[in-house]
Amino acid sequence: MTNNTSNNKNRLIFRIIFLLFLAIVIWFLYDLARQTTAPWNKKKQIERAF
Repeated sequence: MTNNTSNNKNRLIFRIIFLLFLAIVIWFLYDLARQTTAPWNKKKQIERAF
């Protein structure tokens, strides 16, 4: 009985940590993609700068 509750607690902790890690990775990728210019848009970006 004690082993089963410990197993459930460990599984819950693992899921929480996994979801936090996933959220951080998704946020990082979104931020990186937002700041990166696609190769086909670089000419437009240079025109906007001047």
